Amino acid sequence: MKLDVERQAPGRVSLEMTEDLPLHLAGEAEPAQVHLEGILTVDNLESRLVLMGTLQGRGRVVCDRCLADFELTFQVPVQLLVLRDTEVTDDEGETYIIHQKQGEVDLTPPLYEAVVLALPVKRLCREDCRGLCPTCGANLNGEVCRCTAGAADSRWEGLPEA
Repeated sequence: MKLDVERQAPGRVSLEMTEDLPLHLAGEAEPAQVHLEGILTVDNLESRLVLMGTLQGRGRVVCDRCLADFELTFQVPVQLLVLRDTEVTDDEGETYIIHQKQGEVDLTPPLYEAVVLALPVKRLCREDCRGLCPTCGANLNGEVCRCTAGAADSRWEGLPEA
């Protein structure tokens, strides 16, 4: 997605976003593509553009417990600052900063970074996912495991019962 720096009206406007963002560089555990939707607020100040808001992301991932494929929905906070005056330096903490005096700004790199940072570390198909049986590998969400309880490890026999 591109944002034309020169054509932004002064003051505050809303920027509606619908974007499919490929994440092929993020790794195999990440979704291959994320669909972003939402509205960003664009404040056009004298020498800078401030983009802020929260987008909703959706992508197909694998559950960390049961290895089932499911669609993950998550929130993507976006904070972006476009400085048009090259003499101005600004440290806004966690805000992504782009220096561009005129023309179009490519929003793909900061959106990519925001998505990767917003992806949950633990991805579960549902909160009460029971995972896989460690012995037979059955998906405990949909099947009943028929494994027999194995013999207890003799190394634990000396410990008192809790």
